[in-house]
Amino acid sequence: MSSKIRIGIDTPDAWDAEWARWFERYSRGIPRLGMWLARAYATSDCELLELGAGSGRESRFLSRHTRSVTCVDFSAGAMEALRASNPPSNLRALTMDALNLEFPDRAFDLTFHKGFWSCFSDDVQIAQLFSEQLRVTRRSMLALVHNGANAPFHAMFQAKAETEKLYQVRFFKPDELLEIANDGLAKAGVRGSVRLHGFGGVDWMHHGLGSLLPARLQGSLAALAYRLRPLRVAESLVLEVTPEAAREGVTQSPPPDAREDLYP
Repeated sequence: MSSKIRIGIDTPDAWDAEWARWFERYSRGIPRLGMWLARAYATSDCELLELGAGSGRESRFLSRHTRSVTCVDFSAGAMEALRASNPPSNLRALTMDALNLEFPDRAFDLTFHKGFWSCFSDDVQIAQLFSEQLRVTRRSMLALVHNGANAPFHAMFQAKAETEKLYQVRFFKPDELLEIANDGLAKAGVRGSVRLHGFGGVDWMHHGLGSLLPARLQGSLAALAYRLRPLRVAESLVLEVTPEAAREGVTQSPPPDAREDLYP
């Protein structure tokens, strides 16, 4: 399967070139994920890690709602641009390979990334990325990937991929994510809970009149909308893994969804 997947940008030098084109535009975008995370995962007293952070847009927003945020990316150009953009004092940007994270075990309360795994066609590397992220996570790890169950969204990307490498990415089905998580936990010898959520597809929440609402309220309404909509219309699938050690004696807000109805 992985040999049939076309990935358009897959080296540090190639990503350096892309971020030179897109950094400013992505930095100015609405931090939809950051708004949702701050509301759904009670991040106020947490140490966060964003993998494949790129522009750091989500982490910059989250830095105002948490103790500290660390961004890592193997694109030195992206991390240099982020450090040069006058980030908050509690945000650090590090050039690092997510396959070999230079952090101790359970270093972060919450670890996350959006679209990162979609840049890998090799299932072995995906398993390694899962293992490393799990290793450095204390409370919850989140992986947001392009939703292969959303056929129109997938078709739109395929059409744009003909002329733009940025859209040549991997899409995942819900059952693939569950298999990755369950296999990864088993190999690590770790017990934990695995959940799937939907994300995206309600952009109206952050535009027009919705943009006039406080960010916290936007995040709350978006979390409600994501919970009510079936996974097949979400732009992204969210794989949430909570290690057993984190579930014992750690207070966290209720998860935004516990989806068992994968194809409602």
